[in-house]
Amino acid sequence: MEKKNNSRKINYALTENREGGYERRVSVYDWLRLIAIIYVVIGHSAYLKISTTYGGVAYVLPTDIHQLYNHPFFEWIRYISVWVYGFHMPLFFMLSGAVLALKPIGDMDSIIKRKTKRLLIPYFFYGWLFMLPVKWLGNFYSNESIIQALKGFLHGEDSGHLWFLTALFWCIIAFVIIKKALNKIGISSIYALFLVAGLIFFTCQYIPFNILELKTGLMYLIYFAIGFIFETERQRYECWTIRRTIVAVVILIGIEIVNRRFAILDTFFIIIIGSFLTFLISDIADRKLVRFTKTKAWAFITRNLFYVYIFHDPLNYIALRVFINNGLLSTGIGCVMYVVTRTLLIFLISLFIGEIVNKIKQRVCI
Repeated sequence: MEKKNNSRKINYALTENREGGYERRVSVYDWLRLIAIIYVVIGHSAYLKISTTYGGVAYVLPTDIHQLYNHPFFEWIRYISVWVYGFHMPLFFMLSGAVLALKPIGDMDSIIKRKTKRLLIPYFFYGWLFMLPVKWLGNFYSNESIIQALKGFLHGEDSGHLWFLTALFWCIIAFVIIKKALNKIGISSIYALFLVAGLIFFTCQYIPFNILELKTGLMYLIYFAIGFIFETERQRYECWTIRRTIVAVVILIGIEIVNRRFAILDTFFIIIIGSFLTFLISDIADRKLVRFTKTKAWAFITRNLFYVYIFHDPLNYIALRVFINNGLLSTGIGCVMYVVTRTLLIFLISLFIGEIVNKIKQRVCI
């Protein structure tokens, strides 16, 4: 009897994009984007102190804090926030590299125009008109330092979480230049891209400037190349069976548990294992929750994930100001609302702000 093959081909879907249109994309990467954004929101939900060139906050937990704040569930959330910081930004660069590999790259002019529209313009627009003013409202900046922050932001100072946008812009431009240069001299191997990116990773640290995160983008180039290689290779093979995928997830979780106790992994392998584990979880969700991806709720979420990244972090400073300055952590319900606000509520508020922005953009035909 012929053995049944439970593997599946790559699952494509028509998904609504930020411009209100539809594009063909690999649906597992939508799940990966969602989980990665959730990582970021959780990662930004636990800090109390942070400083930049012109601003910062340094909150201290009150002495009368309620015991519920240290409940194991809340401790687990704070642990997750630390764990995701070990790999979540390289994961975003790998995801961007994988998405670039889904279709032909195109000419250099069109790439620069597209990425300027998707990355640079949002950096300046939302940074000046949302991130910095909201941080000022959250006591991150004083009346004097906000002016300096507005000026410094133009060349990359106090860029906050938006540093990723400009770093990704330079990373993509550099990657495309390298790929086209290698093709021109007859080198088509995708692994040559990884080798060049590795060389740049070890040498770009000597660049004496980092205007608009140029140096940072080059340092993350190696992870972008890994993502590009991963998707290129993935297109050649069938996906794993669901059983094999679950076994791999269990193994990777086991490695994570062992590493937490004995610290057996270096930074690079922490990033790779955490990122691959996240991809496998996304793959399981993509297989088991197909019906959900056909709903309006899914379309609403996926078209606004970019805006969750843009809007969520500044809102944390408002939450910190409200809860800490008003002593709300002295009660059990206050502790619950504090955690819910800095995770779920901020995520939802950011989604709805993004939807409003999309509606405005459609009206003015941007």
